Amino acid sequence: MSDDKERLAAWMMQQGFATGHGDTTEELLEELSWQIAEIKAQRDELLEALQEALDDWDFDEPDCVRLEWAEKARAAIAKAKGE
Repeated sequence: MSDDKERLAAWMMQQGFATGHGDTTEELLEELSWQIAEIKAQRDELLEALQEALDDWDFDEPDCVRLEWAEKARAAIAKAKGE
């Protein structure tokens, strides 16, 4: 086993990623790639759900704290989406 593969496998496990059946550095990187893609998809689903909840929130009554929180949340969503 190469030093690079061992370091990559150790890093993956320390970060909570599975190494799968990666016998080479390239296979480990493929394993890591799909796991990262899955995490990003889950993040996008959560951001969309949060955006929908904010859009549905009733702001008819003046509530500075709630409005300020919503504006910060919208800004954080936009930043996470790269907007």
